[in-house]
Amino acid sequence: MSVRDTAVATLGLMQRFTPRLAAEAAYVLWLSSGLPKQVHPREQAIIAEATHSTIRVNGHRVAVYTWGDGPNAVLLTHGWHGRAAEFGDIVQELRRDDRTILAFDAPGHGHSRGRLPDVRDFASVIEALGERYGPFEAMVAHSFGNLASTLAIRNGTETRRLVSIGGVAELRYVVTSVSGIMRLNPRTLDGLVRRIERRRFSKVPDFWNSLSATAAPLEVPLLIIHDRDDSWVPYGQAEVLAAAHPETSRTMLTSGLNHHRVLRDQQVLDAISQFLSEADASAA
Repeated sequence: MSVRDTAVATLGLMQRFTPRLAAEAAYVLWLSSGLPKQVHPREQAIIAEATHSTIRVNGHRVAVYTWGDGPNAVLLTHGWHGRAAEFGDIVQELRRDDRTILAFDAPGHGHSRGRLPDVRDFASVIEALGERYGPFEAMVAHSFGNLASTLAIRNGTETRRLVSIGGVAELRYVVTSVSGIMRLNPRTLDGLVRRIERRRFSKVPDFWNSLSATAAPLEVPLLIIHDRDDSWVPYGQAEVLAAAHPETSRTMLTSGLNHHRVLRDQQVLDAISQFLSEADASAA
């Protein structure tokens, strides 16, 4: 039995006999980034080629990786339970002499320290890198990283383009998805939601909406890439994202790649490269 299966089984027993403790455990699990995701052998080489550094953001020591030192910076932001190494193929695709490509392990992920981060911690790292390297030629975000990227843009981080790959559009979906994975009953789910609202975001007005990628229309071009068969973030989130940004977005659909192989597909890589080339032409 896997660690996740064991946790789900234990939580199931708690829901039967100690509902309050079950809600508390669900809250901790919801915020936990879990054990660091292992770097796949095919990703190790590209990480080894990066310049490694660290920055401190909100008390967290954050691992940062850079490739190249050109004047045009492209920032890559991974999702929940992810790490920078997942972008190995995208780094290879986008490397050029005139670019600096940046990625980071968010707090509590990969080689970065920190516990129980939320979307604002991800966004704070993006904002700090934006102050140092921005304005960005483009930002590329995977999964949960899309929430953080759009939040950082609304907070003032400048970029000419945004690419969302398998992106989450609504903060509430993060609760819905985890609820399904943990098999929460309605009572435990209600307890989880109340704890999130009271403990984590009590000072953020209308946070379910204001921290979502749908909070306000983006003024920069947005490329939405999503797989029809994504079992982690369903295609419906891409539809919601596109509907929230009708004037600036376009959508590319794939099939059979699920949530992570989409990061390595050559057609996807070509589409991202072409999208950034349009930014070059626009700037010229």
